[in-house]
Amino acid sequence: MMIKIKQLFPIFLFFTSVFFFLSPNKAWGHSFVIKESPVPNSQLEAPPKEVVITFDKKVERELASLKVTDEKQQEVTSNPPQFSDNQEEMTLELPKLKEGNYKVEYYAISSNDGHPIRGAYHFSVVDVNPTPDRQGTIVEPEPQHPSSEGKAMTVDSGSNLEPALAEASLAEWLIYMMRAIYYIGLLLIIGWVFWWRYIQDYSIDLQKKYLFWGIVFQMVHLVGLLSMILIQLNIFTVKGLAFPPDFPFGTNFGLMWLISLFASLIGFIILFRNKWCDLGWIMILLLAKSLNGHSLEFEPSTVLVISNSIHLMAASIWASGLTFILVFWRKQRLYVQSFLPLFSRYALISMLILSITGLFAGIAFISSFEQFLTGWGIVLLSKVVLVVFVIIIGAFIRYAIKKRKKPDSGKLVLLDFLLMMVIIILVSILTYLSPIS
Repeated sequence: MMIKIKQLFPIFLFFTSVFFFLSPNKAWGHSFVIKESPVPNSQLEAPPKEVVITFDKKVERELASLKVTDEKQQEVTSNPPQFSDNQEEMTLELPKLKEGNYKVEYYAISSNDGHPIRGAYHFSVVDVNPTPDRQGTIVEPEPQHPSSEGKAMTVDSGSNLEPALAEASLAEWLIYMMRAIYYIGLLLIIGWVFWWRYIQDYSIDLQKKYLFWGIVFQMVHLVGLLSMILIQLNIFTVKGLAFPPDFPFGTNFGLMWLISLFASLIGFIILFRNKWCDLGWIMILLLAKSLNGHSLEFEPSTVLVISNSIHLMAASIWASGLTFILVFWRKQRLYVQSFLPLFSRYALISMLILSITGLFAGIAFISSFEQFLTGWGIVLLSKVVLVVFVIIIGAFIRYAIKKRKKPDSGKLVLLDFLLMMVIIILVSILTYLSPIS
């Protein structure tokens, strides 16, 4: 028998209280760049002695990097960056630079919520003593302009604008892909555990195949989770793999990643055996994810964390239900057809929950209309449009089921599944970009 909804609330509140008690960070909030020196796209008559990146809040020194490269993509110094005592300022001392274009690239992790802060820009050193040509005319140096890559990666002083999606580098798209794998695995395995309570009434053959797919989704989630942790560690550099000497387990995001990894590994042992273990596992994974994202950047953070957990749970039920239908449609159609009315009801409830919690998060995150003009805002609007299409398709699916048009409902479910995958990809991008303008 399934656990009743009213039984979930005290359990959920218990896990929420435990996680907030364990969290080592009380001063939550997202860090972003407030100053860059030299100024982006500046032309300097004297070579700078250092590059300084200033953040509004503390960042993790162990996970930060700062480098300056010349026109030949060679680093001008191998010295590591130095940090101020409050870890809000990152400085790289420079040797005497020659005339030319230089590129600054930096990466940091917010100590409070684990949000990555990545930026790059150009500056140039110009010849202050122009030489005369053969006719004795003094030739002024031509203005130095950053390359198109530099324009794509420029972060203006005092802002935290992310690289434009249309001009994102290969590394950025690789990060988006890894994040998409993580979210696909997360949603599918949580929902797969949820639907297992109903699947136990089906045939033994279907149950075995269902458990097999459960292992597959656990593996996808584990691979995605490890990829996310490696991204946070910023081990992918132009010189290959570079592992930091220490991982900040004492921070909120470090602890949450550790809990998520432990839950993912132990899930291979305990899942699909006991309903209370399954429920506890789901709660831990949801809260660990919700306590490691944008929800902590805004007030009321506690309510937003709970709302985000409910949002993820509803998305998991919808995504995994669609996946079940597609996986077993061809060889287990009778069971799938009996599953469709149940899924339709849960999908309707999930869409209502997703709309309410999504609206609540939007109200909390958005403080001005200008945020819709950022990369984050554009991705958010794209997601909203696709969700509207999903709701419309869901209405057609319910209509087809009531009219007993099973082939039509199958095609609509396939379309719904494809839209779901696109939405998950958008979510992976949305959670990487910062909503703070």
